[in-house]
Amino acid sequence: MQSLQPRRRYRWRVARAVALVAAIVPVVAATACSDTDGDEPATITEGGKVTVAGDSISVGLGALLRPELGDSREVRVIGEGGTGLARMDSFDWPSRLETLARDFPPDVLVFSVGSNDAQDLMDADGRLVAYLSDDAAWDKEYSDRLARSFDAFRDTDTIVVWLGHVRSAEDRVGRRNRHVHRLAEQVAAERDWVEVRDLAQILGSDEDVAVDCLVPDGLHLSVECLERAATSLSSSPPISSGT
Repeated sequence: MQSLQPRRRYRWRVARAVALVAAIVPVVAATACSDTDGDEPATITEGGKVTVAGDSISVGLGALLRPELGDSREVRVIGEGGTGLARMDSFDWPSRLETLARDFPPDVLVFSVGSNDAQDLMDADGRLVAYLSDDAAWDKEYSDRLARSFDAFRDTDTIVVWLGHVRSAEDRVGRRNRHVHRLAEQVAAERDWVEVRDLAQILGSDEDVAVDCLVPDGLHLSVECLERAATSLSSSPPISSGT
């Protein structure tokens, strides 16, 4: 059983991160704020490595997966706050994941984005690819970016876990979160190395606004709800140890 002291330390760190992100989001919404561990750990436990990638929500989740899994699995976090798949000119997740798959493929990759993606889609050179208002073009381009992210691990032994976001308070962002999750479900259905999990289902909010889990900024999740999600994910395959 985990001692209380490490759990308190992680809860304090995540609470501080949530507070800081909530304070600076209005100012630097498009700025990437890294909480990157790096890809290659000094040692890998017998249970293998779980890498958590995505936006600031993934950073908090990854921090809380560590005490849940204890010494059974190595947990790495390569989250970048303020990122997603919309602004490839800000941060190029498909390329980042292709590098990870080539150099240090984990046993499990948890990938979670969406809350920063209710906007027009830009390519890596800053050129407009699809307007948010053009549903068909936006969906096709975003699905292609999901596919590229997942396909980075096609020829590895990595199991990719897509983790959908809850519906957040702002209607435009919250509805887009759920729409992105549905697109990811469709893309994952064609790829047997990709599994789908959903924070909205884990936390019981389903398609409603996750009012019981959101911090005052209306976007990020409370430490308590992140901890519930970490407990749920760590207790079942493919994230649980020995799977």
